[in-house]
Amino acid sequence: MSNPLDSHWTIVKIIIRYLKGFLSHGIRLTLIISYQPSSIRGFCDVDWALDVDDKRSTSGATIYLGPNLISWWSRKQQLVAWSSIEVEYKSLIEVTTEILWIQELLSELGISYKTPMVFCDNKSVVALPYILYFIKDKTHGD
Repeated sequence: MSNPLDSHWTIVKIIIRYLKGFLSHGIRLTLIISYQPSSIRGFCDVDWALDVDDKRSTSGATIYLGPNLISWWSRKQQLVAWSSIEVEYKSLIEVTTEILWIQELLSELGISYKTPMVFCDNKSVVALPYILYFIKDKTHGD
């Protein structure tokens, strides 16, 4: 940084020309009417142990406030999971945590919102609370 060479400046110019070609690209935000509550929706998905080298799963999520995308990520999970349900639940926890933070921020700003919804595409994760409830009823003799 203190003594750049001509080759460094050449690369900087290439990068700037590349970025100049994408000035019209970006995330479009739609105006939200402040007196109407906006919906908060989170979507998450995971690939279970797709990386053959370390067997860790990659989770990704998007969060929308009304029609606007306000948060997104894709990252490897820290631990190797034993099942697809485990990695999906970890992803759901991350999305829920982010939504709780967004709710707190919106409350501080005085912006009203509807009850958040989180979407997950794993049928086992969706069915698990019902299965556990059914098992509990049968083991207690109810």
